[in-house]
Amino acid sequence: MPEPWPTRFVAAMRDEVRHARLCATVGSRLSAPAPKYDAGPVRARLAGLRDPLMRTAALLLVEVAMGETISMYLFRAGRRATVEPLTRAALRSILGDEVRHQRLGWTGFTSLWPMLTESLRAEAQREAARGLAACEQQTARPAMLWLRRRQPFDPAYAALGVLHPEARVDAFYSAVERLVLPRLTRVGLDGPAAWKNRYRQA
Repeated sequence: MPEPWPTRFVAAMRDEVRHARLCATVGSRLSAPAPKYDAGPVRARLAGLRDPLMRTAALLLVEVAMGETISMYLFRAGRRATVEPLTRAALRSILGDEVRHQRLGWTGFTSLWPMLTESLRAEAQREAARGLAACEQQTARPAMLWLRRRQPFDPAYAALGVLHPEARVDAFYSAVERLVLPRLTRVGLDGPAAWKNRYRQA
């Protein structure tokens, strides 16, 4: 992609590395265990996409546009709940970046759309569905299992910005319904169909 896109993507990548370091530092100060990072699921998904343009489009669509939109909702909900100054400041800093990142994802994918052939557009539709399923499994499913087991939730965690499982589920589905699906349709895909078929594409 021509400039200014590569420069924008590099800046967003650096933001994400800074977020990871910030969260690890804040967690360490609060005696939380060190975080674990696993890029395996993303690499596995991209391994099936041979076309370089499609890999770029898939990353922009799923990890940046859709993923950062959902993250924006989650961080916003966490920031509203927290009262602890250190975590509140960290969440506020990250939230501002997530707002920019999700916008970058949608505009970046839109700029690629005219370059995609009909077959690649169909593949992007399937990627949207697979991405929605992956986001649901990663973000909403653990919280729903917690609720199903009726495990207690310590209110002290909410004060630190950790979302109650019910709030996490609500934030996820609100982000999908209010922003992700309409924006998928706006960029040329079928948002409702992607959501409906999310597990048929797995």
